[in-house]
Amino acid sequence: MPRVLLFGSGGIGVLYILFMQRAGVDVVCICRSNYAVAQSRGFRIKSSIFGNHSFQPKIFRTVAEASAAGYTRFDYIFICTKAFSAGQPTLADALQPVLHDKNTLLVIIQNGIGVEKKIAKDIPHHPIISGVTYSPTTQVTPGDFVHSEVQRLYLGRYPASTPVEDDHALRELCSLLTKGGADVMLSADVQVERWRKLIGNASWNPICALSGCRDLEFLKASKYASELVQNVMNEIVTVASASGYGDVITTDAATDQFNRSARRSWPGVEPSMLADMRSGNRMEVEAIIGEVVKAAKDVGVCTPRLETLYALLAGLDWSIQQRKV
Repeated sequence: MPRVLLFGSGGIGVLYILFMQRAGVDVVCICRSNYAVAQSRGFRIKSSIFGNHSFQPKIFRTVAEASAAGYTRFDYIFICTKAFSAGQPTLADALQPVLHDKNTLLVIIQNGIGVEKKIAKDIPHHPIISGVTYSPTTQVTPGDFVHSEVQRLYLGRYPASTPVEDDHALRELCSLLTKGGADVMLSADVQVERWRKLIGNASWNPICALSGCRDLEFLKASKYASELVQNVMNEIVTVASASGYGDVITTDAATDQFNRSARRSWPGVEPSMLADMRSGNRMEVEAIIGEVVKAAKDVGVCTPRLETLYALLAGLDWSIQQRKV
């Protein structure tokens, strides 16, 4: 039986561990803020697509605790934490007790671009599969999650190398997740999907966090709102195009992302940054928007709206964290 370690038991991680558990995989979860509840009665998910589920995998506070309990070898390590540029301990430090088997696959399911680069540098001897997910899931109370609208996961190697049809390990992971009920697509270059998702993420996340509005609330608040959102999305498309993805990331993709929001039921969705801002948590500023601004500078593209959003969002994130000091 395959064994999976989930590092990051938030909305993204718990949904995909549900699929793995339904596929008969042995699951071990590392929990932090929701540890006490998860340890006592597991996780509960209410999904408009998959129905209601309660499940209780093996729960530990740290990887070191799991290793001490005898869980030292894993086929897959799912990295589903928020993507922060720095932190103590580092991811490599936290995972060190279970990194002795070089065949263990690291499965990174995080938002933003450039998230694989630091992990590959810090954990250089393990193969990486990168994942981009569309699966709006919110932890409403510790251990209780609500999922709605859509679920799709794009998986691909990092860096892109072996053709998908010849990549046995990638296809086996896809098969396991599909067996558990997930909608999974294999991608020859998953960075395409990262840029495609970023059109919505790098626009709506900062706009909603800064305004305090859900997406539809923001569109209703001002007659200039729609134009602003579309212009920000088009700046992201321009950066993606200049970065070598112009044949697949086009203004049509921006239109699709905008229309996806406009079609939602009132009051729209609460992006992760808005939820983090309201909770006083750190926001994924660098991975979601900072890396886009950096990429724009690298390829000589002017992005005045993105730069403004980035500077304001970085300031907001800083001020929120200073209140905790």
